[in-house]
Amino acid sequence: MRNEIRNLPTLSSAERDRIRRSREALVGGGLLDAPPGSTGVPQHIEKSWRRCVGDSVPVAGVEIGYREPGDALSALRRAAGPVLDRLKDSLADVPVAMVLSDATGRIVQRHAALRRQRTVMDRASAAEGFDFSERSIGTNGIGTVLAERRPMLVRGPEHYNVFLERLTCAGTPIVEPYTGRLVGTFSLACSVRDVHPLMTVLAGDIGRQIEERITEDAGDRHRGLVQAYLSLDRAPGAALVVDEETVLANRLGLHHTGPELHALLWPFLDEQGPSRAQKMQIPLADGMHEAIVEPVHDGGRRAYSVRLSPRRPGGTPAGSGATGGVRLPAPAREPLHFHPDVHRQLETAVRHHELVALTGASGTGKLRTALRTLRTQEVEEPLVLEPHLDPGWFDAASAAASAGRGVVIRRIHAAPSPTPAQVQALTASGVPVALTADLDAATDTVLGLVRQVATTVRLPALAQSREHLPALVRAMLAELPEPESATRFSAPAWDRLTAWHWPGNLAELRNTLLVLARRAGGGTVDADDLPDELRSVRRSAGLLESAEREAVAEALRSSGGNRSRAAQALGIGRTTLYRKMREFGLT
Repeated sequence: MRNEIRNLPTLSSAERDRIRRSREALVGGGLLDAPPGSTGVPQHIEKSWRRCVGDSVPVAGVEIGYREPGDALSALRRAAGPVLDRLKDSLADVPVAMVLSDATGRIVQRHAALRRQRTVMDRASAAEGFDFSERSIGTNGIGTVLAERRPMLVRGPEHYNVFLERLTCAGTPIVEPYTGRLVGTFSLACSVRDVHPLMTVLAGDIGRQIEERITEDAGDRHRGLVQAYLSLDRAPGAALVVDEETVLANRLGLHHTGPELHALLWPFLDEQGPSRAQKMQIPLADGMHEAIVEPVHDGGRRAYSVRLSPRRPGGTPAGSGATGGVRLPAPAREPLHFHPDVHRQLETAVRHHELVALTGASGTGKLRTALRTLRTQEVEEPLVLEPHLDPGWFDAASAAASAGRGVVIRRIHAAPSPTPAQVQALTASGVPVALTADLDAATDTVLGLVRQVATTVRLPALAQSREHLPALVRAMLAELPEPESATRFSAPAWDRLTAWHWPGNLAELRNTLLVLARRAGGGTVDADDLPDELRSVRRSAGLLESAEREAVAEALRSSGGNRSRAAQALGIGRTTLYRKMREFGLT
């Protein structure tokens, strides 16, 4: 039962001292020093204490983790909002705080009408954005409720961290009724001297009301989606119906579903969804697809139906190419780059025997792409050289060219750079040569060199290629040994991966996957397993942000990497330019 909590909320001074000594003895002596059940505190409190000791949770002086709450929990907030609004007047003169958390223990909403209660909560960092999971702050009425998945009362020194000793908290889990999924907690918190005997019962009742609102809200929200789905269910091809929290698919559409689908498709439709039926390219887990996208009228909330166009053999959507005869599928070959436009540019350059200069920000994969491009030209393993690090690079490159090896001249934007005559002498030998450079950091001399001798192909930043993220993740994981290569990501983890702006580009993604896969050991990575910065909610780049990034990048290119001139051309200060460069990953 939700309210089956037997221990009374009020503690005497002697009881508080006894509980404090029991906790200190367990922490100081270790798990093996005191047998289970010997601490004299409620069983759920002792179990939590033992988990905290085993996880080395700090018992004092901890700085609680903080992340912006963001808008990722709109459904929970939408359901809780009317319930909490009704209670605000009733609790206006009561020294108690109402606290709503997500399923990770992060506080997403707090209300305390009295200044005295707000002060108590602020001193304990019990405010929006702070992490109150057990692993962060120890036993408490949010994190321990999540760990036990049941209502709980945590009184004064029953908190594991002395930072929270002045609080008493009655918490209850909030469960999505139709799935059983734990979505958060609701709790009432007050000072130990302001405890009310009914706070546990009241917290449980409020939790039930929020769950009822979740059910009602889901019914209203899904009604329009289901109607749209039923109208598409008999469609001859793959069809999807999507809103901010849900994807429905017919039998043929199931082929395109997976934990990463919603994280890719909804942000795209939320930003670029049409006002009436329209044919457009949409991102799915296996690449861009042509589809007819149509808005669904769903009680004021945005949703879309998506009818996918069938693909011809070889990957061409029906109705987009030649129609005569039967086209056999082309032999599968690894693309030169994951982005189709970049791949086509490289294929064209290779076909015309052109010297290619791969440009782009740090970490965009210039070296890997250069090596892949040269290997398609049937040369021995290319030699990679960096002129700014090796004064004898030209002799080594000439020897490699004489032996029929390809040559990659890397980071030519760094001084000293090669001369046009040196690059031309190497290409005159007939062996394939490729250059890599970050032209945003290059001087006019290097820009002149590149434009004089090479065809430039700019590699995109990962933030501008989010639709390719699932394919990149699969390819990078496939390169790892077993069992790491079997690692998968949950839907909440995909939400964070696609929302992150990846300032380190492919290099950052590869390193992140390597660490996560090693820790997961072939299991599933959840949102809580991600690094702190990835767990922070960040909206996807909108059209204005994308345009702003391109304007900054173009100003840097036009100024030859001179940041003062770039800032002047943009009409902003150097400090603002540096901030924009960091924000957009233009290092």
